[in-house]
Amino acid sequence: METRVSDCPLGAKCEELKIEDGKPILYRCPWYVQIRGVDTNTGQESDTWGCAIAWLPTLTINAANESRKGVAATESFRNEMVKQGAQTQQVLLVAAQSANRKPGIKSLEQADICE
Repeated sequence: METRVSDCPLGAKCEELKIEDGKPILYRCPWYVQIRGVDTNTGQESDTWGCAIAWLPTLTINAANESRKGVAATESFRNEMVKQGAQTQQVLLVAAQSANRKPGIKSLEQADICE
């Protein structure tokens, strides 16, 4: 089966060379954009011109991947803060117990604070 690219749904041409006043002028559709970046599959730099409408699925997938990375970094940071909060709470508890020592109450040892 043969595959062909159909005409622009907006009725435009991506690039069209016209002669005006004896000078060549290149008319470019505003949706015809240059995308530069690194191909995540091959790791090679990419520099491609194409229709912005055609790029939308690729850019949406890329945005979702970047968002996922941000969520993972935030979750990792949150877990570290929870761990440090628990350690700080243990230190404060030992400090309070040592300041208010009463007979018959066991205080936490330093080994209980540090892992």
